[in-house]
Amino acid sequence: MNKMNIFLIAWIAFMACGQKSENMDVNGTAAAPQAETSANYLSMKINGVEWKADHGVFGAFHPQGYNKVIIIAGDAGKKDKSEKTFNINIYNTSGPGDYHFVNGNTDLSVAQMGNWSEQDYICGSMMGFDMKVKVTKVSKLPAEVEATFSGTLTCASGPPLVITEGKFYYHE
Repeated sequence: MNKMNIFLIAWIAFMACGQKSENMDVNGTAAAPQAETSANYLSMKINGVEWKADHGVFGAFHPQGYNKVIIIAGDAGKKDKSEKTFNINIYNTSGPGDYHFVNGNTDLSVAQMGNWSEQDYICGSMMGFDMKVKVTKVSKLPAEVEATFSGTLTCASGPPLVITEGKFYYHE
């Protein structure tokens, strides 16, 4: 091996040792993991089993043409008749806060899961729901919504969907 190759290898090794990992702070110690809010997500436990939206995650705060609504939505599965769709629409909102609404509320706020199963094509909505949502962050421009939620959705033909540990984040 000639002197140039030895120098090049030594220089590369020196540079590699001097580089900070992207997960290190300025002192070279492990940095805290990035917050889950770096990407849009919708997740929850349904009857104790984790469910996550894998596409179609969307949120909005007071979009034009709606009555002061906060929208939380996401889909999972194939984009066909079996695709599961979840959404919460909370009307007449002023911003962050705690919202509790049930079927028949005067604001027409709603929570629903579509296509849960062949028999339970709709859970919530006109079948019935009792939902608690804590909205922690909202913005219209750019659109941003962060919330946690839990509740119960009555299904068309079976036991209710009990939702716990619901988490949502959306930003443009």
